[in-house]
Amino acid sequence: MMSVFLCVKMDLGGEGLTFDETVDTAFTMEGARRMLELPTLQWKIWGLDSDKKQGCGFYLFASIEAAKAYAKQAVLNLQSRQGVSNVTTQIWTIAEEQTHITKGPIDLPQIKDLKE
Repeated sequence: MMSVFLCVKMDLGGEGLTFDETVDTAFTMEGARRMLELPTLQWKIWGLDSDKKQGCGFYLFASIEAAKAYAKQAVLNLQSRQGVSNVTTQIWTIAEEQTHITKGPIDLPQIKDLKE
């Protein structure tokens, strides 16, 4: 099974909320913990740019089907949150040989298989 890389990008702030207020209300610790249940998810990195008022999530999925399903769900879910807009997604296949040379973390188990 070949892993795929998903990027979800969005604008943050607006609808009466500042950037920081949007981040605090839209991205809770409970929500982060729910990510642990996503089918075939290997990892997620959360990104924020306060100057551009944008956020992003970088995900490694072991299945393109799971990545596509989550991408569709993420757009609907995120755009329903106050202060979040312009949600876009993009899925890439991974150049595995080059990524191995540069030590990219792609040969990892799925999160659900890890012990805490």
